[in-house]
Amino acid sequence: MLTRTIFKWAEATPEKMALTHNGSAWSYGDFAEAIARTRGHFHRRGLCGEGIAVVAVSHLRAFWVLSLALRSLGLTTIAVQSAEVIGGLGLPAIRFVVASESEAWPGLAEHCANRGLALVLAEVGAESPLDLDETGYAPGGHILQTSGTTGSYKLVLMDPAFEAEYMRRRRVVNGINRSSVVCVFEFGGWTGVGYKSPAATWYAGGSVVLGQGLKPHLLLSHPGLTEATFVPAMLVDVLAQPDGAFPRNETMQLGVTGGSITQAQIDRAKKRITPRLFNGLGATESHVIAFTRLDTPDDHRWQTLASGSLVELVDEFDRPVPLGQIGRIRVGTVGGPTSYLYDEEATKAFFRDGFFYPGDLAVMREDGRIALQGRVTEVINVNGHKLSPGPIEDRLREALGVDGVCLLSLQDERGEEELHLVIEAKTPVDPTILAGVLRAELHGFPGVHVRYTPALPRNVMGKVLRQALTVEVIAARP
Repeated sequence: MLTRTIFKWAEATPEKMALTHNGSAWSYGDFAEAIARTRGHFHRRGLCGEGIAVVAVSHLRAFWVLSLALRSLGLTTIAVQSAEVIGGLGLPAIRFVVASESEAWPGLAEHCANRGLALVLAEVGAESPLDLDETGYAPGGHILQTSGTTGSYKLVLMDPAFEAEYMRRRRVVNGINRSSVVCVFEFGGWTGVGYKSPAATWYAGGSVVLGQGLKPHLLLSHPGLTEATFVPAMLVDVLAQPDGAFPRNETMQLGVTGGSITQAQIDRAKKRITPRLFNGLGATESHVIAFTRLDTPDDHRWQTLASGSLVELVDEFDRPVPLGQIGRIRVGTVGGPTSYLYDEEATKAFFRDGFFYPGDLAVMREDGRIALQGRVTEVINVNGHKLSPGPIEDRLREALGVDGVCLLSLQDERGEEELHLVIEAKTPVDPTILAGVLRAELHGFPGVHVRYTPALPRNVMGKVLRQALTVEVIAARP
């Protein structure tokens, strides 16, 4: 259990830094004491045993203390981004909602009252501590929310039965140990990165850097930083800062996940941020799929499968495909989640026979490395032409020099499919350049409808929300 591990480190190395939040440092001793005092607060009010507790706080350090205290008392926790999210979780076993006395979420009290949910106000570390050995509850888990690219948030339980081993495997892939200082920025506790990166670090006895309301580049100045994780949009923001806005770190490992980046961005990141740049491929529901150091142009496209993860490419009948042929990625679920919570239909669609199917298409070459080809659910069919948009979108973004692009196929008023290209850019691309790029990349299609937007709709991890974008495009049609 993560809480017990933190208490163990607090006893062994009480002065070692466990976390820093907006420059305020807590040792493992401080962290354990805050959890112990908070669990005492909950226990004395009978807030313990089975059930789900919704943690409705924005302050990341407060979230971790509240969640770990509740989990040590047998409850399963879930973090939410806003009061409105609670009603859409589809969780039948919510016992209460926890909020902080120092935070006031608009509409939270009314929302809880309308749904018959008890609202508990708690302050971190406010009362006398309650040690773990003074209670005998089986530890509870923590529920993560998936990216929402399909239009709804599916729920994944990080179960204490497998969490320690799961995080050990993550530490091996990422190279996290007791000396690690890992920057998590302000990823929330409902996201994969926001939960797994801190948890893996604390299991190892390392240090976590959290920052809220701060530009990402400011946190790169933290002394001794050994690892950080960006999504592509964060990398764009950091690279837009002027020279001298942050130091170059020769030894820090920078992982980029949640989407692809251009070769130009790779070159600039290695020059300005760190030479140790990695591309991470994974999912909230699975172990790490691939983790690739970006040293050569070949690494930009071909990913290295993560050590210890079982990854296969299969056809529509779940038969392994030959090398060089496109197949669906599936990842072994041993030692990790095996279902979605309270969603039997989605579980059947994405989990089966000991594997998780993230929906990605890929091709494998002889050395075992894979190249993504897009997503199964994103295959476009226009007048009989079928394509996976992912690789084409990457090339279009690079050739046009823009922050993002998205290809969609939509039916027109005659019921026929037509291709739409949405470009994320503040100003239109030169028409001559655009025409040349479209001819090179989309030849064979009868025509492409081009639309510009200052910002593509994305989730917290930076992934484009294709369903939301489709709605926007349809609504904007004349």
